[in-house]
Amino acid sequence: MPDITMPKMGFDMQEGTIVRWLKKPGDEVRRGEPIAEIETDKVTIEIEAFASGILTEIVVQEGQSAPVNAVIARLDGGNGAQAPAPASPAPVAEAPASPAPVAETPAPVTPAPVPEAVPTEAGEIRASPLARRLARDHGIDLRQVRGTGPAGRIVKEDIEAYLAARGAAPVPPPTPPPAPAPVTLPPEPAVAPTPAPVTPPPAPAPVSAVSPAAGAGVPLSNMRKTIARRMLQSWQQFPHIFVSIEADMGAALALRAQANAGRSKEDQFSINDMVVKACAGALLAFPNLNASYSDEGIIRHPTVNIAIAVALESGLMAPVVTNCQDRSLGSIARETKRVVALAREGKITPDLLQGGTFTISNLGMYGIPEFTSIITPPQAASLAVGAIRRVPAFKDDSDEVVAKHLMMLTLSADHRVTDGAEVAQFLNEVKRLLEQPLALLVG
Repeated sequence: MPDITMPKMGFDMQEGTIVRWLKKPGDEVRRGEPIAEIETDKVTIEIEAFASGILTEIVVQEGQSAPVNAVIARLDGGNGAQAPAPASPAPVAEAPASPAPVAETPAPVTPAPVPEAVPTEAGEIRASPLARRLARDHGIDLRQVRGTGPAGRIVKEDIEAYLAARGAAPVPPPTPPPAPAPVTLPPEPAVAPTPAPVTPPPAPAPVSAVSPAAGAGVPLSNMRKTIARRMLQSWQQFPHIFVSIEADMGAALALRAQANAGRSKEDQFSINDMVVKACAGALLAFPNLNASYSDEGIIRHPTVNIAIAVALESGLMAPVVTNCQDRSLGSIARETKRVVALAREGKITPDLLQGGTFTISNLGMYGIPEFTSIITPPQAASLAVGAIRRVPAFKDDSDEVVAKHLMMLTLSADHRVTDGAEVAQFLNEVKRLLEQPLALLVG
């Protein structure tokens, strides 16, 4: 009987969590067919069966974690052996102590028919990993959501529509608990009245550390646990140095508008793509910022692999654009679109999240003019990119005031690897490339 084990989908992967089983005991499984969705510390992805057969046992249930190479399910090997009837994954209770008569062969229990669009069994609910996370974060019962995806699968848009409908519907006031029924006491015996003893008021119930009024806790996903662990490690162990500079983006905006005119959206490049290209050139000139610290010395990386921070509902993900030092601006733009789309669709693979040597985080689309970022271990630096602001400024050294498009760049660097002067020189080189953007096209 072949075993299905937790696959290793990344160099540093230690365990995975079963998000959802796509098959149930008794189902036929073909080699290469998706069998389950698992969540690692980086990504949620479907795993495929490496053998054909009948699924006979689910060892690790939905919501449970298992280390790499641990058995999570078993097949009969496809040799024609009869698989047991599907059973609930919950453990079967022991027989009752009272000698209740039971039949030798219990009749199979057939669940009552339910509408196809709203299944009642949790294992029958088809939903994307993103939709499940969104439902969990908002406390939504997936059985109440109608799926519009393939085969009735619940997708992100269905959750958002449910939230919109729920927000528009009036919330009924809470029903007060029924008043306790009056208690009739038996008549007291005819005796001389005695003063009733004074009963002290009951002691107040102990207050928990977290008041229920503060709200219910949200379980941490593997991704959020990893973000918390790595950011805490970076902040505690990496002595950060922060240096900022403003770049005049007028020429870059004009070049981008001219170059993108008449091109398809897939072939256009963004300001962030120009920042990536400028950083790639500057990192070649200042290799200490494309490096990692170790007790044996500074490790300078031979290639420039830039991680692009992408905000998702489940947390922050940073897919990597590799070999940026050899890519044209158009190549950087196309590869960035590809890996970012995979991240947002929940289809990214672990290899696209590894090997970054430098990180760029851009909050300009949110209107944030300036911020600082935390270095991602084991990298030595991270660049925070703010919004482009049209502001009045002096022209060169004259008193003439003109409109300029300024963008703030803030570098967070590991002070063990570099110093403020080198960081300043690096930022000035990035600034020069952005203010003379033709160099990005011919470089």
